[in-house]
Amino acid sequence: MTEPRPDAPSDPCREIGSIAAGLRARLEGESRAGLAAVRRATPAEVEAAKNAPKCGMRSAECGMNGNGRLSHSALRTPHSAPDSAEAARASPEAVAGALKHELAAHVHPAVRTLDLFEFGSAEAENVNRDEALARIAAEVAVCDRCRELAASRTHTVPGQGSPHAKLVFVGEGPGEEEDRQGLAFVGRAGELLTKMIEAIALAREQVFICNIIKCRPPANRTPMPDEASNCMPYLMRQLEIIRPKVICALGGTAAKWLLQTHDGITRLRGRFYPYRGAQLMPTFHPAYVLRNYTPDTRRKVYDDLLKVKAAMDEAK
Repeated sequence: MTEPRPDAPSDPCREIGSIAAGLRARLEGESRAGLAAVRRATPAEVEAAKNAPKCGMRSAECGMNGNGRLSHSALRTPHSAPDSAEAARASPEAVAGALKHELAAHVHPAVRTLDLFEFGSAEAENVNRDEALARIAAEVAVCDRCRELAASRTHTVPGQGSPHAKLVFVGEGPGEEEDRQGLAFVGRAGELLTKMIEAIALAREQVFICNIIKCRPPANRTPMPDEASNCMPYLMRQLEIIRPKVICALGGTAAKWLLQTHDGITRLRGRFYPYRGAQLMPTFHPAYVLRNYTPDTRRKVYDDLLKVKAAMDEAK
């Protein structure tokens, strides 16, 4: 899949609703992991939200206009999101910005640095990796958590490669060719990824290749926060099964979701981050390299890959 296009269509209301859903999914996930408690709105707060002035955007897409699930007041902290009356006067872009800030503020720091599970845990040792990955692929094939993506896809793209891979590549999402074939990284960016893998004396059959999301977003747009949140459990289960030594995040979207950070790929790339018992190296997405095919870009990616190979060799 290509990295985000600057001319890709954007719907602020859709983005706001997606951010809200992503925030709720993230908070509930942290609560289940014992990292944070999710405070649900009281009946009085729900009733107040129903009677509050509307934010002026389409409620079906915004998802915050007194539906009892999430409201401006439920998201607000003392110095962040505006109240409902202010939101009515604010532009959709301003509200989206406030909610993005709210999402970042509620991501627990432990998610970024600590191991919530170990890939080498005793529970994972006795798993038949081929069968377990096949079960996930079967679940993905009938998944309809993201209605828009489920309606527009040709095939789901769960990922493919060795279930015993020491190295896993994670991209953003499927592109047009991937959607047609049901395989990850088989278009022009996939051809370059093959060359990148071969440059460190490996073959595609020795690694596992997948994406943050398993369905192609329309027009190759960047995945919405709720779409990525819906799909991340599939990826996490795949990583638990494969138990890689090294993960290579291809591009900013993959790196941001895996590391739970808003830093860009230029800042993140080139160094390892501890990631649930593995080491994670962010580098440029092959599609970005194709668009910026300069000696400097290629040298940086090659340097990153050499570090990946060295880390794999050390982990043997």
